[in-house]
Amino acid sequence: MIEEKKGVEMRKFFIAVFVLIMVFDFTGCMALRKKFVRKRRKEVPPPLYLELKEYPKVPTSDMYHQYWLFVRGWLDELNASMEEGANAKRQKKSIDEAFMNLEQIIYYYNEEGKKAIDPIYKEMVSIRTAVHDPYFSSSENFVLMKRRVSKVKRDFEKGFTYEKASVWMEE
Repeated sequence: MIEEKKGVEMRKFFIAVFVLIMVFDFTGCMALRKKFVRKRRKEVPPPLYLELKEYPKVPTSDMYHQYWLFVRGWLDELNASMEEGANAKRQKKSIDEAFMNLEQIIYYYNEEGKKAIDPIYKEMVSIRTAVHDPYFSSSENFVLMKRRVSKVKRDFEKGFTYEKASVWMEE
């Protein structure tokens, strides 16, 4: 009997150990696993340094000439892309850049200069609105729009060179 008791106790002991092993096996060892899993490094962006610069109220002739050339060049680009029938993105980019550079030029003008360039500005706003229209490329007035762009470019070239516009520059 004593041996039977020992056999039963041993069986109970083995069953208890087996149950404990199974419990640990099913629950896993999450904390231990976490220790050995690599954590992703947080990307630290490089520091941003801004150098503040004072811009002159009156542009130098080189600055004005650059803006003037940019407006002219982007209007040429718009005209060329309309002749080629290029994609709408290129046309939108061209008119947006020309418009942005024209606004840079207008910034330097006094009230008299702003009144003088106002017709060209309004015409460019109307061209920009037309180019950004989703149905622009299928428009029947495509040739008319090319003529309008050419006229704006001619008027801008004639009337707003640095020599003529320097009287409107604010000082």
